[in-house]
Amino acid sequence: MSDESLGGSEDVFDVSEIEDLASGSVAPIFRCDGEQIPPEAGIRAVKYDFTNPIALSDSDLEKLKEKSERFVYYLAGHLSMFLSTEFDLQLENLTADLYKNFTGEVKAPACVSLFKIQELNGVCLLDVNSHLAVTVVDRLLGGKGSTMPEERGLTDIENALVDDFNSIIIEEWCRQWDEYMELHPTIIGRESSGRFLQTSPPDAMVLTLTMEASFGDVSGPIRIATPFYTIEPLVHKALATDAAASAKEKSKPARWHESYDDITVPMSAEWDAFTMTVRDLVNLGVGDIIEMPMRLLSETQLRIEGKTYFKGEIGKEGKRVAFRITETEVDTNNLTEKSHE
Repeated sequence: MSDESLGGSEDVFDVSEIEDLASGSVAPIFRCDGEQIPPEAGIRAVKYDFTNPIALSDSDLEKLKEKSERFVYYLAGHLSMFLSTEFDLQLENLTADLYKNFTGEVKAPACVSLFKIQELNGVCLLDVNSHLAVTVVDRLLGGKGSTMPEERGLTDIENALVDDFNSIIIEEWCRQWDEYMELHPTIIGRESSGRFLQTSPPDAMVLTLTMEASFGDVSGPIRIATPFYTIEPLVHKALATDAAASAKEKSKPARWHESYDDITVPMSAEWDAFTMTVRDLVNLGVGDIIEMPMRLLSETQLRIEGKTYFKGEIGKEGKRVAFRITETEVDTNNLTEKSHE
C-alpha cells in the first residue's frame, strides 16, 4: 500500500513514537488545528482541577498582599518585644498554589505547626525555618540568639517553647481579619516533614504567605499556608469592602477652593438654527436679512469650552440681554468633568 493511500507520510506515526506513547514517557501536546507541538519547544501540559478553582485575579492577590504587608509590620514589632531583641521581618510573596506543591517545599527537618480556626473549616499550616526555631529557643533560654545552630529537629521541650513563638504569629495573622470576623485559633499538632502532611487534598488550592525573617546571625523563611476553602469567606469580605471603599472615594464630590473664584471662563450662547446650501452661503452679503423661527429664543444653548452645559431662554432684562436657565445638561458641581481635589 502506498503512502498516498494513508494520507501522506507526515500523518503516520513513527514506530518509535508509538512505543514512547505506549510506555508513557512522552506526553504529546497538540494545537487546536491538530498539529503536534515538538518536545523541544519546552511546552508542557499541567493538570487543572476544574472542581477546585481559585477565583482570585492578579489584582485581587495584590490587594491581599497590601493587607499582608500591614500584618507583617505589626508582627515584627510583637516578635521583637517577645524576644527582647530586634526581629526583622519582610514580606516576600503571597501566592496561590496547590497543597502538594507547598508540602513538597517543606525542608526536613521542619518545624511545622498545624492550627485550626474555630470559626472556619479546614486546617492551616505554619512552617518556620528550623534554624530560626532553634535560635528562638536559644534566646528564650537566656542566650543571645546569635549562634549558627546545626540543622536538626526540635525536642519536646524546645517544641513547647517554640509554640509560644508560633502562637504570636498565628494570633497576629488572625487579628488582621478582626474587622470582618473575630477568629480564635488553636495549635492542634506539629510535624517535622512535609511528606506526612495530609490536612488537605493534594490538589486543593492554598494561599501561601511567605516572609523572610532575620534574627541574630540567622535568617530564613516563615510561611503560612491557608486552604482557599478555609479563607474564602474572609477574602470575599475583604475584597468587597475594598471595592466599596474605592467606589465611595470615586464618588466623593469635588471640593471648591477659593483660588478658583477669580478664574475667568469663556462662555457663548448659541442656537442650532437651520441649514443653508453652499450657494446661498456664498451669496450672503452686508444688509441681507435671515429669518429665524421664534422658538429659537427658548432653545438657546449656553456653551463652555465648546460644550453645551445649559439650555434656556434668551431675552431682555432692563437694558441688557439676559439668559434664563431652564435645563441642565451636566452636573453643575463638576462643570469641567475634572477632579478638583
